[in-house]
Parts: sequence; C-alpha cells; structure tokens
Amino acid sequence: MNIKIVILLTTLFIFGTEMSFAQKQWTLDECINYALQNNLEIESQRITTKTSKENFEQSKRNRLPQINAGSGYSINFGKSVDPNTNSVTYNSFASNSYSLQGGISLFDGFVRNNQIAYSRFMLLAGIENEKVVKIDIAFGVMNAFHNSLYYKGLLDIVKEQKALSEMNLEKIEKQAEVGISAKTDILEIEARLADEELLVIRTQNNLKASILELKRTMNFPASEELELKQISDIDFIEATVFENADTVYSMALEHLPSLKAKHQQLMAVERSLSIAKGSLYPSLSLSGGYYTGFHETRTDDQGNTISFRDQIKNNASQSISLSLSIPIFSRWNSRSAIKINKLELEKEKVELENFKNQLYYEIESYCQELSAVSAEYLQAKKQTESNWLAYEVAQKKKEQGLFNVIDFYTSKNLLSNALGELLRTKMEYLVKRKTIDFYMGKPVFKNVTE
Repeated sequence: MNIKIVILLTTLFIFGTEMSFAQKQWTLDECINYALQNNLEIESQRITTKTSKENFEQSKRNRLPQINAGSGYSINFGKSVDPNTNSVTYNSFASNSYSLQGGISLFDGFVRNNQIAYSRFMLLAGIENEKVVKIDIAFGVMNAFHNSLYYKGLLDIVKEQKALSEMNLEKIEKQAEVGISAKTDILEIEARLADEELLVIRTQNNLKASILELKRTMNFPASEELELKQISDIDFIEATVFENADTVYSMALEHLPSLKAKHQQLMAVERSLSIAKGSLYPSLSLSGGYYTGFHETRTDDQGNTISFRDQIKNNASQSISLSLSIPIFSRWNSRSAIKINKLELEKEKVELENFKNQLYYEIESYCQELSAVSAEYLQAKKQTESNWLAYEVAQKKKEQGLFNVIDFYTSKNLLSNALGELLRTKMEYLVKRKTIDFYMGKPVFKNVTE
C-alpha cells in the first residue's frame, strides 16, 4: 500500500467523526474567548486595576489646594462674655460664625510627586497582572482542550477496535457453525472483546472528566453540551524540532507581562523608599482664611441690634500665613521607615532575580520537552505506519487460516497502541509548540494580551 494512503487512512482513523449540523463545534480560540468573557478571576483583577487607576488619579489631584468652608450657630445663657463689650453678662444671646479656609503645600520633600509615581507604577503593574491572569486562563483552557481532544480521538480508536472485534466474532461464529474455526477461537475473541468494552467505558469516563474540566476552566455551564472541533494534520512536523533556550529566554524578557509586572512593582517600591526619605525634609505650606459672624448683642448707638447683613460685612477678617515645619525628632520613626523600605526594595530585587532564574529553567524544560515529544511523534508515526501494514498482512493471513486468533489480536493491539501513542504525542507537541511560541512573542492567543 502507498505510504501516503497509509498516512491518510491513519489520520481518518484517528480523527474520523460524524458530521453534526445541529450542534456548534467549538475551536480553541472560541473556548478561550468564552473563558475570558466569563471568568470571575479576570473580573476581580479588573476591579483591582480600576482601584489602582483611581488611586493614581487621586494622587495627582492631591497637588491641588485644599479649601474648607465652615459655619456655626450658638446660644449663650447664664454667665458668659458679651462679644460686643467683652464684659460679663447674664443675658442669653445667639451668634453665628462663618469661615472659608484654604491651603496648599509648596514643598514637602517631593513626597507628593513620588506618591504620583508610586501610584502610576502600581497601576501599570496591575494592567500587566490583568494580562497574566488572562494568559494563565488561556493556557488552562488550551491544556484542557487538547486533553479532551486526546480522549475523544482515543475513544474513536478503541471503539473502532471494538467494532473490528465484533465483526471478527460474528465471522468466527459463522465459521464455527460449519466447522472451519474452533470454538476456542470464539472464547478467545469474546474475552478480548470484554477487555475492549471495558476500555471503551474507561475512555468514555476519561473523556467526560476532561470535558468537565474544560467547562470548569471556561466557566461554561456544566449541564450544556460542548462539542470540540478537531485539529487538522496539514503541514505537520517532518523532523525533530529544536529551540535554543537562550534565544527563547531573550525574547521572553522583552514582552512577558508577568516580568513587566515585576519590574513595575520594583519601581513602585523604589518610589516608596523616596516617599519615606521625604519625611526627613522640611515642609513649607501657604494658607489663608476669611472669617465673619453675627452677634445678637452687637448694637448701634441707639441700642438696636445691628442687622445681619451689616455685621457679616463689618465683622469680616482675613488672614494669610506661610508655615515652615522642620523635622527634628520623631522617635526614629522616619529612619525606621526608610530602613524597612530599603529592605523591601532588596527583597523585591531578589524576587525579580529569582523569577528570572525560574523563568529560564522553565523555558529550558519546555525546549527539551518540545524536542523530545517531536522525536516521539515522528517515531510514533513510523510505528503506526509499520503496524498498520503488519495488521493488514495479519488480517489476510487470518482469513487464509495462516494466523491464529492470539497472533491476530497481538497485531491488532499493537496497531491500537501505536495509534493511541501517535495521538498522545501529537497533542503534547501542539501544547509544547504553542507554549514556546508564546514565550517567543508570537500571537498564540487572540485578544489575550490586548
């Protein structure tokens, strides 16, 4: 048989499914988009990012002057001081007071500027962390998606093997009736068929569990059906794939959102240290106020109470002040805060370096796994082609009476195992390939890092 025909038959054997027009078939990108739209973890991180944005906006508004208005109303009775004559009186009287005060910081050791920078870096870190959450979800969906496709393809394989056994059992039973085959052959096939039925049930359960895990990752309704679209074999690998970990790592450093978030957090901690140092500087502020009031006891020369309007106008007073505050002794609170922030900065630097180290080993591991699984796939492909040809030969010899049932089932099981291994290595390769492509900055997931 022509090798291209063998490969085509293998592909159809693994991925052959009935066409269904009544139910939508979900692609990987559609599953990921659904997960991104319905995952509550993303919404939680989005709220955190909005909070960081509001903190950033408020830190900028904190440079504006602060203005307060006040008003008071009081009734004095018993022994009190007459505000009109400053003498003791026992008469009850009412009074109103009104004030408008404002102030602005002229210099505060650059604290507010550093607070703005700190809030900005935290906002940028939050934006990158939001991308990290989306990427983690996309990877989770991708792994669950390919795992489900594996069990779906494996179920097709074991069902096909079971169907072949049922056909052989029917044929052997007819042959036994006319004395061509022995009844022991029937017992052998029935035993093998029972094993294959158990394998079908076990694979069906694994498929259901993998689909349920995919639904959980997508936050998809568990009671609804989720039919997955198969992946094409077109232009698949023809040689073992090698990727240089150093090259992939260098690319990852340029675009990885999790690494960008770490850098933004480091810069935020640096600004936090500058804020703590700002408490050692003198502060200068400008303030002013307008005050007025109405007193019931204030009268004119004829003894009549001066009108509210005239008192508000005549009692007005204004003030302006310039205040300088020089820190001298604060029980070492400022020095202690600076030391703590320095330690936090050192800790953040160590965590960043550790993150880079772990990232490199992770990429190195993925590169090795990619090469290994690509070699396994190519070998599984050759093994499948050989076992397919061997199975066809065994089938013909069995029909001619040159092969016993045990030898035939041995050939049949070898083909089934080879098909399952081919499917497993293909799915693993696709996952590893997309993972490495992601680290290299290729657009693996749509609408994830936007």
